[in-house]
Amino acid sequence: MKKRGWFTRSQLWFLLIVLNAFLVLLAALFLSHYRNGRGGGMGETMREVSADRSAPASSLYYAVDASQPESFPFDPNEADSTQLLRLGLAPFQVRSIYRYRAKGGRFSTKDDFRRIYRLTNEQWEHLAPLIRIARKYQLVDLSPEPSRTVSASQPRGDRNTASGKPVISSSATSDSEFTSVSSHKLHSKYPVKLVGDEVLDVNLADSAQLCRVPGIGPYFSRKIVQYRKRLGGYVSTAQLLEIDDFPADAIAWLVVGDTASVQKLSVNLLTTRKLMKHPYMGYYRASDIESHKRIYGRVQNLDALRQMPHFTDEDIKRLTPYLEF
Repeated sequence: MKKRGWFTRSQLWFLLIVLNAFLVLLAALFLSHYRNGRGGGMGETMREVSADRSAPASSLYYAVDASQPESFPFDPNEADSTQLLRLGLAPFQVRSIYRYRAKGGRFSTKDDFRRIYRLTNEQWEHLAPLIRIARKYQLVDLSPEPSRTVSASQPRGDRNTASGKPVISSSATSDSEFTSVSSHKLHSKYPVKLVGDEVLDVNLADSAQLCRVPGIGPYFSRKIVQYRKRLGGYVSTAQLLEIDDFPADAIAWLVVGDTASVQKLSVNLLTTRKLMKHPYMGYYRASDIESHKRIYGRVQNLDALRQMPHFTDEDIKRLTPYLEF
């Protein structure tokens, strides 16, 4: 069997037959389309396709006449695209609302809806009276109830005679007295600050209680607790100044009442990795201890630390309350 190029003679005949069959089928489809009168030929058909493509995108998706906005109550959290278009919103505004809701956004008040992209004054004046926000989307009102604001350490009958408002005691220093403040105070944005001779034990107070210290907010209260955990406990309020940008005036409201709970570093039992995590130790001093234990055995006392290259007298002074041998 002879080959012509890449194909044999039988393969070439088969390809020619397939090509002829395809051309016949194409011609039959063209004649059928022409006889049925669908556009009067290929040229007109292409013009129809071009016209369809040149039509505005909004007509492909929204069959709504926006020339006359309608008026009916609606919830912007639940209204569909057709309803929003009937109210007079543009398609790009409807898409903006849909994207906002898809990302978890909610309209809790009428003013939230006012921030819709390119919402005109005319649209707002028309839509504002029609907005109805469902209760499940509204924010909880945390405003205090004056009639219930009574301190546990103050008798219910003891009130300010001039204003008739309850008096909040300022002598709360313990945890029980702190938690006695009414529930709305605990959840309010601004906690009740310490006054007078009130102080807090910096080793016992949690972050919520530390927010009561004048000059201390959520940021520094977290920093105090985090640094306390790294140290193992405070032995002096001066250590608070080791926190970056800590307000020095706040120290007057804090004390170190009990140092018995301060966690000790067992020099001879802990590994280098664990020793170096202490803020006053670091890698090089922890490595000195590890080298001493490997060569000479146990570290007996502070004098042994003084012989190590990376320990200064200041380092030993700061570490002394935290070390045990």
